[in-house]
Order: sequence, then structure tokens, then C-alpha cells
Amino acid sequence: MKPPADDLDARAPVWEAMSELFLDTDTTRLHATVAQVLADSPYSVEELRDILVEEINPVLWSNLYCVAGIWQGFDQDGLRDEILRQQTRSRWRRRLLPQPVLRDDWCAIVPLVGALRESVERSTVSALTDDSI
Repeated sequence: MKPPADDLDARAPVWEAMSELFLDTDTTRLHATVAQVLADSPYSVEELRDILVEEINPVLWSNLYCVAGIWQGFDQDGLRDEILRQQTRSRWRRRLLPQPVLRDDWCAIVPLVGALRESVERSTVSALTDDSI
């Protein structure tokens, strides 16, 4: 996987979708929308997990512990800048931060991503088969 600074066009929609999971609100209603964006991305599930753990979580985790956290959405330009700045920190330090989103939301979203990708794959195969008949 390319470093974030070299992959901004593909990373930006993933960052935006994943940032929704750190809002101070019920995020379960966002799972399908987030899963669709992630399924449409060029990243494997393992790469998406790494993006969540190493890029998004270190920047946004504290919002989940604020008394009055952000609930309407994060400034995406500021998010990008902070993610890129955080990449200068040691990898192990980024992973030490708490990860409740990984434990809760991520476990619910991964099967949705898989199902969406499988559905697209079946549609593509079906379309190719129909065209060759």
C-alpha cells in the first residue's frame, strides 16, 4: 500500500467515511454507507483496517471521549493535514491508542464490505457471461 501522502485521491473518500465512525452520535446507522465507500475503494480489507488503526484512529479517537464531542462531521482538509502529520510518529505509538471503533463498528462493517464486493463481482461475471452468449 502506498504511503498516505502518495495516495490522497484514493485515501480521501476512505478517510471521510471512516471519520464518520468517530462522531459523537449513534454510528450504527452509518454502517451501510461507510461499507459502500470502503467496498468501492481499491484497498483490501486488511489495508482498510490498517488505514483505520494507523491513520484515522490516532487522529480522531479522542472525540469519542469528549463530553461534547463533534457530532456533525469533521473538517476533511484538517483531517487530511493531521493524518499526514501523524505519519511522522512511530508506528507502535499510533497503535497504542484505544480502538473502540475497531472493536465495535469495524466488526459490523467488514461483512458488509465483503458482501458488497461479492455482489459487484457476481454482477460483473454475470454481465460478461451474458455478453458472450
